[in-house]
This record gives sequence, C-alpha cells and structure tokens, in this order.
Amino acid sequence: MKGFAVTLTFGLLANLFTAVFVSRVIFDYVLARKQRGEALSIG
Repeated sequence: MKGFAVTLTFGLLANLFTAVFVSRVIFDYVLARKQRGEALSIG
C-alpha cells in the first residue's frame, strides 16, 4: 500500500508540474506571436 501511495504522489506532482510548464510555454508562444499593440482577447 505504501508503494502505491508513493507512486500516486509522484504521479500527481509530475502531472501538476507538466500542466504548469506546458501551459506557460503555450501562453508565452501565443503572446510572442501577437503584435505589440494588439489586445489580448479572453473568451
């Protein structure tokens, strides 16, 4: 049972890190593609 808990915790941490990292990369890419004066539309 302890091994399962460790594996689950590691998986959750890896998932969180990946989600944050990939989201930042995509967001930075989208912002870099936009021109300077252009407004960022949300929705």
